[in-house]
Amino acid sequence: MRKLVACVALVSLTSCGYTWEQRVVPSFAEMEQVARTAGPYDGTTTRPQKIGEIEFQDIYREGDRVYFQVGSVSSVDPYGYVWSPKHTPVDDSNPSVASSFEHIQGPWYHWSDSY
Repeated sequence: MRKLVACVALVSLTSCGYTWEQRVVPSFAEMEQVARTAGPYDGTTTRPQKIGEIEFQDIYREGDRVYFQVGSVSSVDPYGYVWSPKHTPVDDSNPSVASSFEHIQGPWYHWSDSY
């Protein structure tokens, strides 16, 4: 399932003429500015928001991580990017959720949840 999510995201980005690296990596500086000011999840950022070259469905903080949700598979399994400047994120979520994190560069990770 995680591979399917990654493939769908990659195909959608490359079909527009850009690879994910060409769109996401240049957006990291702007995304970090948002991450440094993001508050705890309260539902107020649940709306599409464009930062750099990427449009996000949701942006929220959980502890020292800030999640930038790009979309979801079947409206259930969210995926996107995580800013985690203090340590490598690990799956410490609810037992009914399987979270995966793949390092991109610096404090940035690709993230997906599977319920």
